[in-house]
Amino acid sequence: MDKVAKLYRFTNEKKKNVFLNNLISCGGNIGRAAAKSGITRQTHYNWLKEDARYAAVYENDVRPQAISVLEDEAQRRATGFEEDVYYKGQKVGTVTKYSDKLMEILLKANAPEKYRERSEVKNVDGDGVATTAWEDDEDG
Repeated sequence: MDKVAKLYRFTNEKKKNVFLNNLISCGGNIGRAAAKSGITRQTHYNWLKEDARYAAVYENDVRPQAISVLEDEAQRRATGFEEDVYYKGQKVGTVTKYSDKLMEILLKANAPEKYRERSEVKNVDGDGVATTAWEDDEDG
């Protein structure tokens, strides 16, 4: 099991705390966090069913932190990150890589009123009068 930099205390049980901390660092990936913690995935699901406090901590504290880890990584990839370039086994430089798709997702999440998907619908009545309406993808 990898060492966790700082073990946050969510419950009174060390095994659960180790798992929940690993879950955050793994961006919410239950399988990876379980493997790092020396438990099975099913153990986590059993704890969720059997321990109301654990379930509440998972939902209200741990999941949002795990999502934040993922969002930080998406932000890093969207705005550019350095990647080493090798030639014949030797590092010859770096290149900055970006993710247009992640940038699009971040914009839609943070400014949905501006970047949400929408389409224009034009209706022409029997007299040739056109009306225009916008359909947002979340409305249907």
